[in-house]
Amino acid sequence: MKRAALLICIAAVALSVRAQAPPSFAKGVLAFEKKEWASAESFLRDAVAGNPREVDGTVRISGEWFETYIPHYFLARALAKQGKCDEALREFAESERQGVTPAIADFARHLASRDGCAKSAAKPAKPAKVITEVEVPFDEDAAPVKPAKPKPVVSTPAVPAQSATPKPNQPDLRVRVERSVLSDAVTAYLAGRYDETVRLASATFTDSAAAAQAALFRAAARYAQYRIGGEKDAALRGAMLSDIRRYRELRPNGRPDARIFPPGFIALTESR
Repeated sequence: MKRAALLICIAAVALSVRAQAPPSFAKGVLAFEKKEWASAESFLRDAVAGNPREVDGTVRISGEWFETYIPHYFLARALAKQGKCDEALREFAESERQGVTPAIADFARHLASRDGCAKSAAKPAKPAKVITEVEVPFDEDAAPVKPAKPKPVVSTPAVPAQSATPKPNQPDLRVRVERSVLSDAVTAYLAGRYDETVRLASATFTDSAAAAQAALFRAAARYAQYRIGGEKDAALRGAMLSDIRRYRELRPNGRPDARIFPPGFIALTESR
């Protein structure tokens, strides 16, 4: 009886893990094994969006081949294979934080070496760019904002005070603050903190580029929450579609970056 009960429990856990694992996880692992790194990255980003929580339970990949559900780990390795070490290190760190991979020898070995990206982490960090160099838009028709070149200081006669006008390509203080808030929202999204992304990206943005990207990241965060919740929350779906419409109003020709957003979400934005 005890053995039968144990087998039933194991089967229930396995079924639970499979139910929580998006189909894109198996596709991503298969692409990874075929060394199709870009395809693996795309599928695994979709899996993370569907369920970012790694689980010490197996998912059927093909036939009798099963893998532990660790999408951050496989995504990190796919990114590392493409030389995208900054993103890979973030995913490795998230996998390590969740605690499943460090406990399994095979995974822990790659986790420790960061698949060659550990060396790049040891290099001195480059100085952070000033806010005027930040590229707020993430889609293909966006242009980077360049800082104005400094001019030499010369003595000039006093002139009557005039209202200050922003220099070309020099965002005013309000725009810089907005872009800083948006940057925090993006960081939260990439770390899987979707509630925080929605909260930060719901601020008022007067800069149209920042407002468009805020709507896009709100929609993406709500899409992830909707998928994680089993696609049952109609109110959440309505809010997500509203955000997508707002993004389309502000950027009719924009296309979300496939390096950041899962394919399913991108397809949804293109159908609106």
